[in-house]
Amino acid sequence: MHKKTHALAVALWMALPMSQNAQASPERDALLFVDSQVLPKKAAACSARISGYSAKFDPVFRTWLSTNKEHVAFGEAFLRADAERTKMPSEPDIQAVAIAISQQWATAPLTMLQENCEAMLLQLREASNGG
Repeated sequence: MHKKTHALAVALWMALPMSQNAQASPERDALLFVDSQVLPKKAAACSARISGYSAKFDPVFRTWLSTNKEHVAFGEAFLRADAERTKMPSEPDIQAVAIAISQQWATAPLTMLQENCEAMLLQLREASNGG
């Protein structure tokens, strides 16, 4: 991905909560694709330390992914086209972001991790319901 595009996408992804209210755009779809890759990594960090978390996360994530499948696919296509155009693959960057965030969550104090994990579930539910 072009460095400017990548930096903007990562900055926006880190700053914005998952939201259905945002106006559709290729960049927003790209962020949803990144979410589709990163959220399971975050959930793995939650599941490692919070009993029963997977049972809560999995159905909510499947619903969110189903609700956003078209946008996620468009986002992936947008990132792949950008990578092809710029000759800079985005997959290593996305995986690096996912790993870094997962490591942060895995080492967070339990109380903070619990808050983050519950907030993630809430955001997924709200985004799935058009909120």
